[in-house]
Amino acid sequence: MIHFELMLPEGGAPGALWSAVDVLRELNALARTRNPRMGTPVLAWRLVDADGRAHRWHAQSCVNDEERLHARKPLPGPRILLLPPLEMRSIPALRRLVSRNAKVVEAIRERFDAGHLIGACGTSVWLLAQSGRLELAPVPWLYQSGFADQFPDVRIEAREPIVAQHGSVCAAAPPLLQALVLHLAAYAGLADLAHAGAEKLLLNAERQALSATMTSKEVMGQSRDTPLYRAQAWIQANAGRPLKLERAAAAASISERTLSRLFRQHLNKTPLEYLQELRLQRAQMWLEGTFRSVEEIAHDCGYTDTSAFCRMFARATGTSPRGHRERYTFRGPRAHWKLDETRDSESEVREAVRKLTPKA
Repeated sequence: MIHFELMLPEGGAPGALWSAVDVLRELNALARTRNPRMGTPVLAWRLVDADGRAHRWHAQSCVNDEERLHARKPLPGPRILLLPPLEMRSIPALRRLVSRNAKVVEAIRERFDAGHLIGACGTSVWLLAQSGRLELAPVPWLYQSGFADQFPDVRIEAREPIVAQHGSVCAAAPPLLQALVLHLAAYAGLADLAHAGAEKLLLNAERQALSATMTSKEVMGQSRDTPLYRAQAWIQANAGRPLKLERAAAAASISERTLSRLFRQHLNKTPLEYLQELRLQRAQMWLEGTFRSVEEIAHDCGYTDTSAFCRMFARATGTSPRGHRERYTFRGPRAHWKLDETRDSESEVREAVRKLTPKA
């Protein structure tokens, strides 16, 4: 079991911790969906104050006896301290707020030195930097100069919004809180569950765009009417069929040689490699989110030979299609779904009979 301590410093944003609880609860539900026979939850949490004692709001973060039990008596496992963003009125005000949170800074040092994982979101990265246990920090451009003045020994990461390093994971801004919790869960050993959770909780822009090409025939606009774009659109619309390079070139109104040159020049891959990546992405989506058989998925990815599809998938991912489904699915076993449907139907029938039965 992984146990989160959700610490609320002075000036901390309590709503961020409630959002973290939502993610943790969703991950527990997802783990139980994938394994209906699972006993204890995989994650527990406790809302604490700056002294590390249960916060007066902690009871409201638990909705059932199981959550309350494991908050009081967590099972052995990794420990994670999560810090929400601090209120930000100005750089001087933030510095004073960090100074007033000396107990939190000391708690960070103690937990870090004890081998606990530290997660900081937004301006709470300043608390982690103040503890002297941070080497690299993602800091929004607006605060970078002030951060650099106060912590000259901490390198600033300006490109990556979430940075994982030994003992800590930091997110640059408050909207990344949910992604941060998923990163912490993955860092602590629940990478497969965190991956599935991300597909449910976060917007995956690449898959969102891919799904549009899988469900809509209108994939081109005049403003993007270039030969390469037309070729890509044709390949996307026909990814379930054997690739014929001359047809893709004809759709783009160019020669096959020019088509290959454009793909290599702008995408650093051949049209065939582009098609295989596209098919792989679709196959991964179907494996993770549906009950479709491997044979069906192979056929809809343009493979008449399921074995050839499995070999392609294994070369690209290092695992078989069935192995990928077992690791990353965010659906429970089909039999369990049917059992739930049966139970729901039985409940509806009983309720209908109750309403129709005359009262004595």
